[in-house]
Amino acid sequence: MTDQNPSPENVKKTQFWNRVQMLMVFAVFVAPVAGAFLYKPTSFNNFGDLYVPVRPVSNLDMLGKNGAVELDSFRRQWIFMVKVDGECLKACEDNILKMRQVRFMQNNDMTRIRTIVIHSGLSEAVALDLAAKYSPMEVYAVEKPQFDDWTQILKLDDAPIEAERDRLYVIDPAGNLMMSYPASAEPKSIQKDIKRLLKTSQIG
Repeated sequence: MTDQNPSPENVKKTQFWNRVQMLMVFAVFVAPVAGAFLYKPTSFNNFGDLYVPVRPVSNLDMLGKNGAVELDSFRRQWIFMVKVDGECLKACEDNILKMRQVRFMQNNDMTRIRTIVIHSGLSEAVALDLAAKYSPMEVYAVEKPQFDDWTQILKLDDAPIEAERDRLYVIDPAGNLMMSYPASAEPKSIQKDIKRLLKTSQIG
């Protein structure tokens, strides 16, 4: 039988345990995401650059071989991304190949990763050729004004222009820019970092 007139002490105890239960539920849902953001193995310092704090990326209107698509539709997957402004020369293609290799090196976890190239200035023929050559990578055109505005978020703080070229960017399933790698990073080094991140986060 329920006590219709609980004492102040019992009321306080009930409120306390209700709060404890709410915090436990909150922790269960938040822990995987927090772990992904806070996990910073030392190897990241050697091969990549972390964005601290992470940077939420806005939606992006893109056009691919199958028509228009929005970046927000890729949520719930990890995104490996390369941006191309103008031509895609050898260093650019090398980075695209590297991105593809890193994805395949994740074995069973590669289905959690989506590899994309966003560009402004490539011809349709070149874009289709890149997509075919490095399948299942996806290539998307972005209008120049939006491309320039959107890619500002990718910039590293106080970095020279040279450091911005041909980088590989990592966006988490919640739509946050987490890290990027320079063109000089080796696939095996990136692979080790990404493997640890995927194992720790368990999201996407």
